Amino acid sequence: MQRLSTGIPGLDQVLHGGVIAESAYLVRGGPGRGKTTLGLHFLYAGAPDDHSLFIGFQESDRQLQHNARAIGLDVSHITFLNLSPDEHFFTQQEHYDVFAASDVEQAPLSESIVEAVERLQPKRVFVDSLTQLRFLTADVFQYRKEVLSFLQYLKARNATVVFSSEHSDNTPDDDLQFLADGVLSLTEDEMGSVLCVDKFRGSSFMHGCHQMRNGAAGVEVFPRPVPPVEELTENRFKAIPTGIERLDTLLGGGLESGTITMLTGPSGIGKSTLASCIASETARIEGHACVYLFEEEVSSFRHRANNLGIDLEGPRDQEAVTIEQVEPMRYLADEFASKVYRDVMMRQTRLVVFDSTAGFQLTLMDESIKSRLHALAKSLARINVSVLLVNETAMLTGNPSLSEKGISYLADNIISLSYREEGDNLVSQLTVAKKRLSDFDRRPHRFQVGPKAVVIRDD
Repeated sequence: MQRLSTGIPGLDQVLHGGVIAESAYLVRGGPGRGKTTLGLHFLYAGAPDDHSLFIGFQESDRQLQHNARAIGLDVSHITFLNLSPDEHFFTQQEHYDVFAASDVEQAPLSESIVEAVERLQPKRVFVDSLTQLRFLTADVFQYRKEVLSFLQYLKARNATVVFSSEHSDNTPDDDLQFLADGVLSLTEDEMGSVLCVDKFRGSSFMHGCHQMRNGAAGVEVFPRPVPPVEELTENRFKAIPTGIERLDTLLGGGLESGTITMLTGPSGIGKSTLASCIASETARIEGHACVYLFEEEVSSFRHRANNLGIDLEGPRDQEAVTIEQVEPMRYLADEFASKVYRDVMMRQTRLVVFDSTAGFQLTLMDESIKSRLHALAKSLARINVSVLLVNETAMLTGNPSLSEKGISYLADNIISLSYREEGDNLVSQLTVAKKRLSDFDRRPHRFQVGPKAVVIRDD
């Protein structure tokens, strides 16, 4: 089964490699959703020697080429067949007294399409849009026969077809969905613009709706993360030191690779400092560590670590540590997940730190954090990448909840930082609340941040 790229990497991933050759696919959606842009991506992805044909009933060639160049697509190898009315249609409009206008105008359109197809023998064809043919046929039955015959004609000449529709209450496209081998719907939900695969004959695909953008880079699709099958490597669950010897003892030897650890506690207690210790030690021993900061600035994160004697600068200079500032309102949730996964594979990352889960939640708008964080964290852990989640709790003292977001179930290890009252003072304490893979010290221990890193005491 031959696959053809759609020209959109994320969509190819959703379709498990692209569209199937010599098939016909419907792209549907409201105005401005990106149907025409998706078609341009599809034609652009074709090899220069394999002719690509754009059959348009609306926009002029000049406008289409301008739009393509604006998103960085070179369409010089694409042939544009413009069947839209020109300016003379209005000034020299003819009236038909005996025959309907549709009966007279359909034949020239068909002849133009046949001439172009027979001359070019295109491997890729995009039709924008097939809804226009509806107005040139006498009834729905005739329209369905026309469309089916048209698609069969193109596929019989070894062309792969993508066509758009303009569905509305007055012009539904249910008949086109039945005729197509696949249906891609561009729509919108509470998360913003999404692409959903409603139908895809002859192949599996990633189900569900996937976030997308239609902007300066054209159409971008961000597949919703689905945790892969677990990789059972030789070093799976190898114990890695945290950089704090006393904490390693409490943890029964350190934090195992490929596990999810949650550092939880109130604001200002030292969660980010502890995370920087673990990141520095992982980079020194295991390999690359990546820290995504959603709230704190990179400069202050580095400055604090330097003042506490936590070595982030050396590994950073050697490209063993990456510290990246993330503006959560800039990213879609699936877009950020795709970025993290891409960064991890490119840099062969061994540890990913998310500081913090509250910042990550801002990328989700009104959606629950649980399912999104589950998919992202589990996807990383199952390829043997350790994950560190910095989670803030509201309560300062007493017995605070490990997480108000209901995500503590995700963690293989939970290190809880809290305050307890001693007279008029608040004392910081550290407790290993959970560890799945080894025995551990369950007692709370006093700790302090500085003057050198994190110091844990037995008193």
